[in-house]
Amino acid sequence: MGFEPGRIAWRIPLSFLAAALLVTGCGEDPVEPDDTPPDLTGSYTIVSFLSVHTAGQTLEPPAVEGAFTLQQTGVVGQEASGTLELKITFPTEDRPTTLEFEGTYKNRADGTWEQAAGIAQNLGTYTLENNILTVDVTEPALNVSTTVWRKQ
Repeated sequence: MGFEPGRIAWRIPLSFLAAALLVTGCGEDPVEPDDTPPDLTGSYTIVSFLSVHTAGQTLEPPAVEGAFTLQQTGVVGQEASGTLELKITFPTEDRPTTLEFEGTYKNRADGTWEQAAGIAQNLGTYTLENNILTVDVTEPALNVSTTVWRKQ
C-alpha cells in the first residue's frame, strides 16, 4: 500500500463537508413567522386625540379624557376580533362633548382596523408598540381621527 496524495487530499475536504452537513441537519427546525395579529385585550387610557371634532387640534389630558376597553373573542388566521367600549370627552365652545361607542372590532396582522356598532362602521389602521396603541380612523370622513392610548 503506497501513499496516494490525491486520494487523501479529497478525503479531508469531504469529511469536513460531511461534518458540516451533519451539524446543519441537527439544528432546530426553522421558526415560522407569527402572522397572527396581537391580542389587544385590556383597558387603555387616552394619551392624545385628534379629529374633525377637535378642529384639527391634538388634545391631551387634561383637555381630553378617555377610556378604551378591548376584549378579544377570537382569532381566525390573520384576523382577530372582539368587543370594545370607547368613551372620549373633550371641551367644545358650548359644553363638553362626549363620544361613546360600544360594538365590535377587528384587527388584522397587516395593521388594518375595523370597528362597528349597528350600521356605523369605522375603518383604518392601528399600531401597538410598548403598550401604546394608536388607532387611525380613515373612513368615513366624519369620523377621521387619530387616537393614542396607553394600556393600563
